Amino acid sequence: MSEPKKPHYELIIGDIMDLLPKYKEKFHLMIADPPFGLEFDKSSHEYGASDYILYDDKFTADEYEIFSYKWISRCFDALTPDGSLYVISGWTRIGEILNAVKKTNFTLLNHIIWHFSWGVFTKKKYVTSHYHILFLVKDKKNYKFYPQYSNPNTKRKGEKYENDVWYWPKYNRGNDPDRIKGHPCQLPIVMLEKIIKISSDPCDWVGDIFSGSGGTILACRRLGRNVIGFEINKEYESIIKKKARFNSEIFPFLPKEKSNDAKSLTQFL
Repeated sequence: MSEPKKPHYELIIGDIMDLLPKYKEKFHLMIADPPFGLEFDKSSHEYGASDYILYDDKFTADEYEIFSYKWISRCFDALTPDGSLYVISGWTRIGEILNAVKKTNFTLLNHIIWHFSWGVFTKKKYVTSHYHILFLVKDKKNYKFYPQYSNPNTKRKGEKYENDVWYWPKYNRGNDPDRIKGHPCQLPIVMLEKIIKISSDPCDWVGDIFSGSGGTILACRRLGRNVIGFEINKEYESIIKKKARFNSEIFPFLPKEKSNDAKSLTQFL
């Protein structure tokens, strides 16, 4: 009996503006957590600690919109005809990102809000306690979407669907088992896994744009997706490889997923 085929994973250090044109129609799903475009306050919270490698990515509003249009357009070309792109952003740059999206050929299907239970305490303005997640598709009539949630208290018992507000009450950065030192912005793996399960099949190719700490690579490895991560800052390479467990075997666990490619599941069984 042959060995099960393990999902492919790799990290490429370089600029996605140059790299993505080499991957035309490669990815079924792309996930992007782009730079904030702001100057980090090194005195705030843990970001001033020597354990964290901060990035210098300050943009003006116009510069950020142009930057966003360029990389989002590269993602459009790198997606399969039925591909999707998720863009995750704080509120400070969501206006420029939305303006950039309008200039591309993407269709914005949903504007999801991720609410979390922490934030920097403020006395004279509202505490920021949410992120924005844009769900973009290449073809609004042809894309993958597998709802995961079923509400047992409704008349539609067993009918799965998804709300556009996400919240994990038990999750916070302090109890995140996958969070490591080194990178100041790390998304919860539970959220990345949700995106991956909703918008891709096992064995699909996922593009991890602005890889950062490598969370998307880890989530893909757990769920049996092929993944390529792209990161411009070489200082993050060791952090990504540590978090995504490059030196450890991860045999993917496969939840009962509705898949367009049921045969692909057998590669991991």
